[in-house]
Amino acid sequence: MKPAKLKKSRRQKSRQSGQTVTLVLLCLGLFMLGAVGLSVDISNWWLHKQVAQGAADAACTAGVMDLLANTQGNSVGAFPAGSPPGSFKCAGNTGSAVCQYAALNGYSGAGLVANTASNEVAVSFPGSVPGLSACGPGSPPPCIPAGVASPFIEVVVRDRVPTTFTGLLSGNRTTDVAGSAVCGILQSTSPVPIIVLHPSCSHPFEVSGSATVKIVGGPPRSVQVNSNNASCAAATIQSAGQCGGNGTIDLSKGGPSFTGSDFGVFGAPKTPPTNFTGANWTTGSPISDPFMLVNEPTVPALSLTNGGGINVGVGVDGCPDNAGCKKYLPGLYTNAITVKGETAIFVPGIYYMRGTTPDNKSDPGNGCVPGPTGTGRYVLDVDSNGVVRPASNTAVGSDGSNGVMFYMSGSGGAGTYGSVFLGANAGKDGGRTIAPYATANATCPGGTAPPAQLGLPASVVGNVLLGQCTAKGTYIGGGSTDTSGTIRGLIFFQDRRNADAKGQAGMQGGGGLVISGNMYFHNCNAAGTGVNCSAPAAGYNAFLNLQGNPGGSAYVLGNITTDELVIGGNGAVSMALNPNAVYNIYKASLLR
Repeated sequence: MKPAKLKKSRRQKSRQSGQTVTLVLLCLGLFMLGAVGLSVDISNWWLHKQVAQGAADAACTAGVMDLLANTQGNSVGAFPAGSPPGSFKCAGNTGSAVCQYAALNGYSGAGLVANTASNEVAVSFPGSVPGLSACGPGSPPPCIPAGVASPFIEVVVRDRVPTTFTGLLSGNRTTDVAGSAVCGILQSTSPVPIIVLHPSCSHPFEVSGSATVKIVGGPPRSVQVNSNNASCAAATIQSAGQCGGNGTIDLSKGGPSFTGSDFGVFGAPKTPPTNFTGANWTTGSPISDPFMLVNEPTVPALSLTNGGGINVGVGVDGCPDNAGCKKYLPGLYTNAITVKGETAIFVPGIYYMRGTTPDNKSDPGNGCVPGPTGTGRYVLDVDSNGVVRPASNTAVGSDGSNGVMFYMSGSGGAGTYGSVFLGANAGKDGGRTIAPYATANATCPGGTAPPAQLGLPASVVGNVLLGQCTAKGTYIGGGSTDTSGTIRGLIFFQDRRNADAKGQAGMQGGGGLVISGNMYFHNCNAAGTGVNCSAPAAGYNAFLNLQGNPGGSAYVLGNITTDELVIGGNGAVSMALNPNAVYNIYKASLLR
């Protein structure tokens, strides 16, 4: 009996052992199934979170680019009324670039629906961002600029994602994941190209006639046209709404390596005209005014030569004319300076110009700022057989800066503002014997020599004007710095209040023209500041007409910043940009 009982006991244990293994396998199977379900859910959440984050970054970048463009006078943001600073959601606001870029990345922002796959895009404008301070003496760039009312934008993308296994446990059929991004407009520093600031003009940049504009050296982008006009914002000329003409834009030797540089257009045309040579014709976002933080100078004492220059003989204080020169001293001028049939030399310093003189050789404007008919007004008028040159840096009355800065203003009110005019016959000697100017002196002592690719001759006859060199204030470099040597600062600074078509700048090659320094012609607002500019037509009414004539080409060593730029004539205007000069600008940044 015992053996039989023993066998029976063993059979019972064997059956119980099989049941245990089955239970263990069932539990392991359920655990593995749950783990797989959980991993599927977690992977799905992670994937959706990454996509949501990418959409938030893209939408935030688009939004801050619109904020940046709008600080330059463009109105491209299409933000809802009251925003910024008011927050909004993309449901019902699909016209905003923020919402469009979110939609392109898969998030329509139609709104969250309970227990249903859906999404929401929320946009706000924070007043501050941790780690960033307002620009000031103790807070160098990058920093928060004072001139931007709403510098930050935050985009939050919420994605309601369906669940599988976790929904069985929690009873929730969806789980929310989110991506967020904060972007901002910061004050930064950067090399800048020639900038044409008008935000909407149909053709603020023109090269008319058979003129050639040649730019060598400088940053990778040589020209930036900020206008968002879809017709012909940058062209050789506008005719019947088309970009055409016989002018030439030559950027083949632009850029840091002199191998070609870019032309940036915010609006149209998207393809270059046939007479363009360079690296690329690009769609470039607006670049802010690099001199916006430069304040107008304080009014100095009346100049001793306000009523007319002092007669000096050849060789005295750098006079190059055998017939003698008129010497002018820095200070306040309530009378315009007119140079006609004589040679004038300018002692280094700041010339605060308020007096104007009429001249019937007024400048043509362009399609957005029509030029005056008849008489124009100028504070510095260099006419037939008039020659202007720098005086010696050691002349009595010099501030030791090796150059001059003309602040071109008026007595206040409409009809009183003037600018600079150099006529077609300016720079010609008129039979006088005038020593040529050695162009090696066009750069500052110890500074970088003009690039050989510019084709600047060793000496020139005609007009020569030099900006200041040493640190005598914010007008040296216009607040800029040079990472490799000394650069000249602002030579022409036009009052930002000047919206008068009869008081704008015109310069012609005539007997030859060399300008070494930065030129700034920008109409911003009635306060004369460079921030919070009035939109057209109240603002952005300044222009520069620069021409070269055969046998008397114009050379510019420095930056040009203007609302509108017209380059004309039948000669060449050659410009050299410094790739090492950096300026304060606004920059759109993805912060976090």
